[in-house]
Amino acid sequence: MLGEKTHRYIFLFLTAALVFFIMFGKALASFPIILLGANWLLQGNFKGKWQDYKSNPLFWILISPFLMAVVGFAYSDDMDWAMNAFRINLPLIVLPLVFFNAKPLSEKELNRTLYAFLVACIITTAWSLFYSFVWKHNEEVRDVSRFMSHIRLGLFINLGIAICVYFFYKNTGLKKRLIFACIGLYLVFVLVAMGLASGLVNFAILVLIASFLLLRNQKMALKISVVAALILAALLFGRFIITTQNEQLRVNHTEYNVLKKVNAKGRPLIHFDTLGQKENGNYVLINLQLEDLRNSWNKRVPDDTFSYESQHNLKRYEVLVRYLASKSLNKDVDGVNALSNDDLKNIQNNVVNYQFPEWSYLHKRLYELINEADDYKNKGDVNGHSLTMRWYYWQAAKKVIGEHLLFGVGTGDTQAELNKIYKKDFPELKPEWYKRTHNQFLSIAVCFGLTGFVLFLLAIFYPVFTLRRYLHPLYPIFMVLLLVSFVTEDTLETQAGVGFYAIFNTLFCSVAWFKKQQTPVG
Repeated sequence: MLGEKTHRYIFLFLTAALVFFIMFGKALASFPIILLGANWLLQGNFKGKWQDYKSNPLFWILISPFLMAVVGFAYSDDMDWAMNAFRINLPLIVLPLVFFNAKPLSEKELNRTLYAFLVACIITTAWSLFYSFVWKHNEEVRDVSRFMSHIRLGLFINLGIAICVYFFYKNTGLKKRLIFACIGLYLVFVLVAMGLASGLVNFAILVLIASFLLLRNQKMALKISVVAALILAALLFGRFIITTQNEQLRVNHTEYNVLKKVNAKGRPLIHFDTLGQKENGNYVLINLQLEDLRNSWNKRVPDDTFSYESQHNLKRYEVLVRYLASKSLNKDVDGVNALSNDDLKNIQNNVVNYQFPEWSYLHKRLYELINEADDYKNKGDVNGHSLTMRWYYWQAAKKVIGEHLLFGVGTGDTQAELNKIYKKDFPELKPEWYKRTHNQFLSIAVCFGLTGFVLFLLAIFYPVFTLRRYLHPLYPIFMVLLLVSFVTEDTLETQAGVGFYAIFNTLFCSVAWFKKQQTPVG
């Protein structure tokens, strides 16, 4: 049996390791949680621990989402999904067990833990930037984050920025202030450089809230200056959006977009779509000479041939015609022969616009969103479109909730029930895009019904009201980030999302709880 001091050192080390390795993916993030649980078991004194938990309502409130998942096993048919949910949700019970029994973190210990998180933010983002810009020259926006979803990465980076702001104001020394200012600015740069759209939305929300709170008691001149700066930033970003949209969707009034019956060689041309898809203002699916396209491409790139049947690389044809349109090249043999070797490589890498490699990740992400909206407007196609598909997911979730209002469908049957609705009510949605609800509130209601939804809201907001005088200044920022993510994502159905919630919620709430217990009444 180890001594109390040794267990304490292990606990502090593993707490710092926990917030550090959460930035490096689920495999590494699991080890500190497992070891914290093992350290808790080795300490023994389970009778005393039970007495502590039994008299602590906050503990039971915080572990209630995990307990709901356990109860949901009783009426789940798909046990594979249920077991996966059980595994992902384990931190929701392990961390409260550990943190509400251990001696609370001191201010210095909490600060060191937050420092570890900042170091992890710097290392993971620096590696992602190096991988995408220097080593691999990665074109895919979604692959820019190397250890987790780009959406989850945006959450972590925003919390890192908030931590930098907190330490900037907390420290009075110029050297430390400069360090935290540089780290904060670096993380803002990362949001922009990586094109983390959801992360930038979260950042904008935090800036607006912070501006409102900090300016309440300031002089009018400062208020006007800050508001003017925010308006200017909004106008510049709005201009960027409008310019990008016009470059992509505004039709060029040139000969290229005039319907023709034959090309320069007298070969017949066909037209599939005279209103829809565009690249750089040029229609994609008009003036096509299909045989020329297939034969000339297969001749230039014989190891990457295609035909028009889906089993013969039809994707190559789709990319080829979009790329030709982006360069205003004829969609026939002359157009294919005019492509450079770099163009051929781009097309083989599924790049659909010749300008794409030169754009920033933010520009690329905006380009994708603009095309998604345009596709939906012209063809009603939602498949693969992250924004428009969410409407279908939310509608299907509402239908399932209506059919299982009180207790939901159970821990493991969410996907199966949603799939039934997709197949029955939304035939335009392809099976490969049958996904979860992409809204944590709806996801809870689908799984556990109205009963579970009320308990979930209690678990989220109970600490805010009961510990509001004792919570760390970073807790409201964490809560805003969490709630915003709940609106558009199933945050608690991924290990990174559960880690974000369980680690920082338990960390801040346990510190506040013990502080409240140590504060004399009155």
